[in-house]
Amino acid sequence: MENVNPMNLSNELNENLKVLMSVPVYKIGAYTFDVVKRLLILNDESVKVTKKEAYLLVFFASNVGKSLFRNEILTTIWKEDTYTNSRSMDVYICKIRKLLSKDPNILIVNIHGRGFRIVID
Repeated sequence: MENVNPMNLSNELNENLKVLMSVPVYKIGAYTFDVVKRLLILNDESVKVTKKEAYLLVFFASNVGKSLFRNEILTTIWKEDTYTNSRSMDVYICKIRKLLSKDPNILIVNIHGRGFRIVID
C-alpha cells in the first residue's frame, strides 16, 4: 500500500492547507483521521480516503464549530471558485457526511448561501 506523505504534495497545496496537513492525526468526534496514511478510523475499522476527501476532513476537523465559506473551501482545496468546482465540492461534502455517518454526534450543516459548519456534540 502506498504511504503518502502530505508534505510531498506541497506543490499542489495552498499554504494554509499545507499547515493543516502537517498535523499527523486529527480527532473528529469518535473518529481518528491519520493524515499521513489518509485513513479514517473508527474502533477497529478504517477507510482509505482520497486526497480531496483528506483535505476536506482536515479542513473541517481544524474548524469545528466555525462557519466555512464556500469560496474559502473552493480556493483552498480546488484553487478556484468555479461552478464546476462548486458542484464537485458538493459531491465531496456528501461523501464526507457518509464517511462520518457512524457517529451520530457529528453533523455537517449547510449555511444557506454561505457555506458549511461541522458541529460535534
